[in-house]
Amino acid sequence: AQDLVFEAVELSPGKAKRKAREALKIDPDCIEAFELLGNLEHDVQAALLFYLKGINIGKRVFGGKYLKENKGHFWGIFETRPFMHCMGHYADCLYTLGKKQECVDILEEMIALNSNDNQGVRDQLLLYLIELDRPGKFKKYAQQFKEDEGAFSLFNRALFAFKTEGENTKSNKALDKALKQNKFVAARLLSARPPDGLTEMYGYGDDNEARYYAFFAHAIWRKTPGALNWLKKYSPRGN
Repeated sequence: AQDLVFEAVELSPGKAKRKAREALKIDPDCIEAFELLGNLEHDVQAALLFYLKGINIGKRVFGGKYLKENKGHFWGIFETRPFMHCMGHYADCLYTLGKKQECVDILEEMIALNSNDNQGVRDQLLLYLIELDRPGKFKKYAQQFKEDEGAFSLFNRALFAFKTEGENTKSNKALDKALKQNKFVAARLLSARPPDGLTEMYGYGDDNEARYYAFFAHAIWRKTPGALNWLKKYSPRGN
């Protein structure tokens, strides 16, 4: 069944869907097939249901004793990765549908299952915790991943400092560090329009990294009172 799904990835959407359904006839518990069907859906609600089916299978197959023995290390086990993929996609769907707290709950569960967070869901989690005014949890995960030095982490920390304490020495220092790490983020956030899509790859400090951050963070910075004026004041563009 898994081989059929791997073959389907290279096919047209229609043929890929047929392959995925063939795989499910062979193995109704093929999580990869549900992940693929979700990825092929343009309707968010329909995609969410496919991912949820994959998640429910994963919770059944990887629950109980398996969970007790492997919790915290799921990404390191190849067989659990499709389950983790489905959780990530499911969280994205929930956020798109406005179910932000449910999205956060899933992201936290993913980190509990894989404490190293190889998928990088902590970036979105920290951003959404700022949006939902969860300072205690933000501090918890920011401490857990305190070694992160990418744009996503640094600009999240700056925004959190500004939202919780206003413009002061601490928030200004956090913003300065973020602006030095990536000089392109400010322009992306200050633009009237958010990026229209995600890039396949990005590098440390480049514009693709800035675009990646702004894709998720643009609206949240704009809805944080005073944040854009503060950013404009201290960014190279603002000067």
